[in-house]
Amino acid sequence: FSVYNNTANAFFLKGNLRNGRNVTVETANSIESPLNAGSVSTRFLERGDYIRLSNASLSYTFKKEHLKIVKNLTLTVSGQNLRLITKYSGLDPEVNASRGIDGTPSRGIDYLSYPYARTFTLGLKASL
Repeated sequence: FSVYNNTANAFFLKGNLRNGRNVTVETANSIESPLNAGSVSTRFLERGDYIRLSNASLSYTFKKEHLKIVKNLTLTVSGQNLRLITKYSGLDPEVNASRGIDGTPSRGIDYLSYPYARTFTLGLKASL
């Protein structure tokens, strides 16, 4: 699928230098004209293919012969949004920014969308 990287269109143009805005080093050193208005074009249309490791859990129950104080002991570790593999230049190709204007949907348009948070959870279950 394709994602339109409107964040790059708005912020990573050489024309932003003349307005006193920051740009990336690649943009500043590019051959792009500083007079570029940044019109909508296929320049910022990118492939959104990705592979994501969304959830993983590991659990270990200790053997009773190794336990002295407790009867049962289980340790659990889980994580969410652990890995994202993509060639998309934005933060996350799975954008769901709801910024439609005048009834025009914005699905597949990345504009200042925030990526999913990476979360780790540690659990301990013990019985005496």
